[in-house]
Amino acid sequence: MGSRATAELEGDLEALLSAGAGQPPAEGAFVSLGGWERLAQDAAGLADSPVLPPLVHLVAQEAANAGGRTDSYPEAMRRVSAAVTSTTSPAILIDSLEALITSGPALNQVGAGLAKALENAVQQYLDLADPDSRAALRTAAALEARTRLALCGIGSPFALLALLERFDAPLPKPLGTAVVRAIGVAVDHWPHAASLAGVVRLVAGIDAPVGRPRPGADPDDVASDAAWVLAGIELVSALRAADLPLMLRNLQASARYLQVAWDTYEREDASILLTVVEVLCALLDEPSPKPGVEALSTSRLEPHALADLAERVRRINVTSMGLNHWYGDPKRAALLAWNRLADDLGRLREEFKRDSFYKAEVVVDDLLQIYLGSRSTAVVSHEEDIDGLLRLVRPVIESGFARTAGLLSNLEDHTRALEQEAATAVGDREHEVTEKLTVAQTVLRAAKSQALAGAGPGKDVSGTAITSLPRPLDQLIPAGSFAAVELAGMSPKALAELASAVNDATIGRHSLNLAEATVHSAIQSCLDSSPDYVGEPKDAVNDVLRLIIQFASSRINGQSDLYPYLFDPTAVERHIHRDLHDFLKSGSHGAITDYEVQHVGGGRIDLRLRFSGFSICIEMKVDSTKKPLTDKQAYLKQAATYQATDIRIGFLVALRHKAFDPTGPPPHLSKLIVHTVFDVPGDPVPRHIVTVAVPGSRTKPSDMK
Repeated sequence: MGSRATAELEGDLEALLSAGAGQPPAEGAFVSLGGWERLAQDAAGLADSPVLPPLVHLVAQEAANAGGRTDSYPEAMRRVSAAVTSTTSPAILIDSLEALITSGPALNQVGAGLAKALENAVQQYLDLADPDSRAALRTAAALEARTRLALCGIGSPFALLALLERFDAPLPKPLGTAVVRAIGVAVDHWPHAASLAGVVRLVAGIDAPVGRPRPGADPDDVASDAAWVLAGIELVSALRAADLPLMLRNLQASARYLQVAWDTYEREDASILLTVVEVLCALLDEPSPKPGVEALSTSRLEPHALADLAERVRRINVTSMGLNHWYGDPKRAALLAWNRLADDLGRLREEFKRDSFYKAEVVVDDLLQIYLGSRSTAVVSHEEDIDGLLRLVRPVIESGFARTAGLLSNLEDHTRALEQEAATAVGDREHEVTEKLTVAQTVLRAAKSQALAGAGPGKDVSGTAITSLPRPLDQLIPAGSFAAVELAGMSPKALAELASAVNDATIGRHSLNLAEATVHSAIQSCLDSSPDYVGEPKDAVNDVLRLIIQFASSRINGQSDLYPYLFDPTAVERHIHRDLHDFLKSGSHGAITDYEVQHVGGGRIDLRLRFSGFSICIEMKVDSTKKPLTDKQAYLKQAATYQATDIRIGFLVALRHKAFDPTGPPPHLSKLIVHTVFDVPGDPVPRHIVTVAVPGSRTKPSDMK
């Protein structure tokens, strides 16, 4: 508090609120408080006072009474606005801003100054060397409010876009979400804002960060929103495309992002829009300049499919997908508009059967009008509607039991695979597999017991609580539970091996996240020039590429307790060789994965995956140089040699001890998985090799200096 007068104002307002006992202030309360004159003198000092939000609500109410204004009104409004933007409390800022930006009269008086102050608040965060979580939450509120002001014409939109462009690395969840959503709505309103797609990719960790990641940043926290926004940017670009082929390319790109949003993050809104976008792609992907009714002969437009789409949109309209009010309203309006479009196309299919046709250009124009119309929604100074109150939070069971059920299923599958292998294994391998099977069966019994009986406090035979199991087994059998007692005397090494196998099976069944999907798409584009990258070989290569990307990504993120060799400077090729082998064996490719196969290209290949009529070879290395893998001619020659009588596409995976700074963070995934071609003298067709550098000799983040 800046002065005694301000403290007295705070006390008077507290008394006024107490007298109302939770009811709105009585008529004449504002005048009894001192009116505009007193606020013009003392309001600025209330920045961090808990009475500021109710004061702002009172001020917004009085601002609508033009007859009650005095000469002090402009200054009083400026002082109140300054108090709001000066507060260091995120809660006070959020509540106070909501009252200001939903008051038309208040914005008429202080809108421009408020927009500038909010820009300064965001800029202050960007200039901080080590911002904390409170600063991030406060900045998120400021950025969201600034975006809402820009959308209704208050403050320069160019200033907002320039501010958004300054975010160049992952951010804490509340701020990262605000940045991504702000860009999403900006693109809807200003075509040139589509260039900010790069910012979304940086904040979501899809591209390597340009700046320094902020404390508490986790790209996965915003990946779901990022997938939706990037899909929306491509959709806007499609609707604004100059020609139909370009529109189709943008729609296909939008569909890819929506597929990630649905597959990986289970966004129902993405699934709905994906359905419509796929219909549009089918309409535009016709070779004829005037497509006929056949273009509408898709299962997506069958009556039962349209009814299902309508029901999904209805559910979205009720649940709001956890979106806040100002962002959720246009989202629901857009989905309803696209649903109506799909329904129209379904009815047109029947009409078109009468020897008619449609012009794609007309459909495109209609789409643009629907899209822009659905985005024309008030985002400030509007009354609450019933949809804003119907927010349901996704049940805890989805993130709790569903995750446990998936892990339990993977453990069961792994145990069953060991049973099958034990039935045919001989010699040393039989002994090794039998031991692993015993461990897996014991843990599976304990995990099922835990799932059926629920958690409970447990003690081991010595009377002390047992230590935690290695991740992810600890999610199935928590330390201290009754189910954990049976595992008290088991070998830590055996449990760690089982945990790694279950973890690999889980990873192998996940869809690619945004960063992984981007790498996958980039490598696919590079492989397009290979004549062998067609048909079944193409599908197989894409599948193996997905697994290799997931392997590299999981090892980059893995901790030393699960993958100790990655943190060991003395690790050798055998460690990563066996690790990748076990990873592939744990999934659906286990039966076709061979280890150290003789007589391939005159030598012995480290790993080979056998398909019908062809194979894919993986060469493994450990390397202690700093030279890029694409420059390691000896390695490339060896990998290319194994392609002499097979498809001319293969993989080179290397554990790199000195290529990267062992005391710092590893490079971005996109820098570790690259494509190269290798020319063989006398052969006009080059060999294609995907090189994968797995950082070794790493340092735990907690030990970095």
